[in-house]
Amino acid sequence: MYARKQFDLSYRDLWAALRQCLRPAPNREQANERLARLWSDDGDALPALSVRTAFDAWLCELNLPRGSEVIASGINIPDMARILQYHGLRIVPIDLDLETLEINADELRRAITPKTRLVLIAHLFGARLDMRPVFEITDEHPQILVAEDCAQAFTGSDDFHGHDASDISLFSFGSIKTATALGGAMCRIRDPQTRAAVTARLGGYPAQSKGRFAKRVIKYAFLKMLCQRFVYGGFVRACKIFGIDFDQLTVSVVRGFKGEELIPLLRYQPALPQLALLLRRLSHYRRKHLDRRCQAGNHLNGQLPTPLRSAGFRNPHHTWWLFPVSVEQPEALVAELRDAGFDATASSTQLCALNGTVDPAPACARFMDGTVYLPVHGNMSPAALDRMAAILREHPQPQPAAVDEPELSPVPLGK
Repeated sequence: MYARKQFDLSYRDLWAALRQCLRPAPNREQANERLARLWSDDGDALPALSVRTAFDAWLCELNLPRGSEVIASGINIPDMARILQYHGLRIVPIDLDLETLEINADELRRAITPKTRLVLIAHLFGARLDMRPVFEITDEHPQILVAEDCAQAFTGSDDFHGHDASDISLFSFGSIKTATALGGAMCRIRDPQTRAAVTARLGGYPAQSKGRFAKRVIKYAFLKMLCQRFVYGGFVRACKIFGIDFDQLTVSVVRGFKGEELIPLLRYQPALPQLALLLRRLSHYRRKHLDRRCQAGNHLNGQLPTPLRSAGFRNPHHTWWLFPVSVEQPEALVAELRDAGFDATASSTQLCALNGTVDPAPACARFMDGTVYLPVHGNMSPAALDRMAAILREHPQPQPAAVDEPELSPVPLGK
């Protein structure tokens, strides 16, 4: 069976991380400075334990009035909503154009009220959004800040590290992300005073231990072996024999923050070996794995009719970090694909349609109700992708949109 995800790091990376756990600790300040210089030439970058950690610290320093409104992409992760609610902020989700994953400028303009203080834009599923319409609107409202969640949009060698006009840009290198460092995040904060305050706040958090990180490295070495096609198939069969819900088991194993009390879990500094691994990944990342995933995503998307294509299929900057399709009978499609050897899932992602204090974005809610995530990665042959596409074409299709078939432009490959 083809596993739903492949970890984007090598055994050599894992061994290097384990060696760092056995060496004397480097200087934290120097490690942070090296990462910041590597990430941005403008002196506006800093590392953090996670995107959630940096976002929470930034909101702490902003100290927005309770009841302030945050306009957010209609599809997001629940933890970002939990952080906003913890800070007493009111979430206003707005719909996306699901063919491009772009924000609808007219909806954004209509959503702004005198209480709006923040616009939170998420680059979803591996697609990169055109932020210019967002900035054109928010420039008319100086009190509104723009936060850019790029956790799913890292593309390696093209040096996209967020837009210069964003007040904060956030990138994740968690376990299933592109160029994973098994955790860690990089962010850019535009305002120097806010950046200095966030840096000081993060520096005051306790550091995670080397031992904890070493256990994480060993766990992911085992999981990387488990994701080999034939090994993974045996794992799934064993779960069925013993009555284990392998779908939920998979989610719980790779989830970064477990437990109901989210905020205390966020407020840590990464272990020093974690910073060393992040520096290694960012310094030496090569696009080979990413390019193969792009080729696989472009190939599969080209085999599907418009109603079954992945969200964002018209977006020219798409790396297929996830390949979500929306169908009438998601559970039935998941069962068909698993019987055919493809570990699709309809439930094991942290993404959802946001519920605010107003009605959720309707197009996003409909899409997420029928979403199935397909296993699409560079280890899959064109024949396997064609076989998966044939299963989808036989599945009952949602009503097609009244648009012409687009010409797909593949993502340019790295050098």
